[in-house]
Amino acid sequence: MPSNIEFEVNSRIEIEMEDEYYKSNIQDVGNDCIGISIPVNNGTYLPLHKGDKIKCIYFDNNQMYTFNTVVVSRKIDRIFIVVIKKPTEVREYQRRNFVRVPFTKEILYSVITDDNQINFLNATSLNISGGGMKLAIDAKFGHKITYGCELIIIIPVDDKNITLKGKIVRISNNKENKKLICGISFVDVDKNTREKIIELVFEIMREQIRKGVKGE
Repeated sequence: MPSNIEFEVNSRIEIEMEDEYYKSNIQDVGNDCIGISIPVNNGTYLPLHKGDKIKCIYFDNNQMYTFNTVVVSRKIDRIFIVVIKKPTEVREYQRRNFVRVPFTKEILYSVITDDNQINFLNATSLNISGGGMKLAIDAKFGHKITYGCELIIIIPVDDKNITLKGKIVRISNNKENKKLICGISFVDVDKNTREKIIELVFEIMREQIRKGVKGE
């Protein structure tokens, strides 16, 4: 168990159950136990009972941890609380801002010009992390793409869009595919948007873990 891990009230925690992930947050931290809100996934609550063995994913500011534990009890303290045993062994996952996962998707981008004109074009994302992403951009628009220029990027996720600003920090030319491969660093990202990106990254990671376990 990492020596510096601390479970904090209001921190996010998820319960993995039958390939589904139920969101919760920590309500209370004791010496041996942790109280969490009833986990929920898309409006469906996870019924947990004393003795249930569960797998948890815990998020703090810079890390993600996974651990197995057991439900100790349930109680009501203004809200329904599930009490779980503090883990004796925790596995540390990679730092989320540096976790880069494959992410192939059609996105929209626009170079930010001095006169603030917006002209969205199509590109393909290749990977993404909490701090940036890699894009494949049609080389015929290469005259608009320069090192250090800033972009507005729209990433479609389910039925919503994530809109953010990025700065080009690397450019390479794939002449075979007539594409510019651009490394993007996200800039001026508010907390809410960053959480959405990180949630997307974690969802991809969870899917990779799920496929790995199943041997796909």
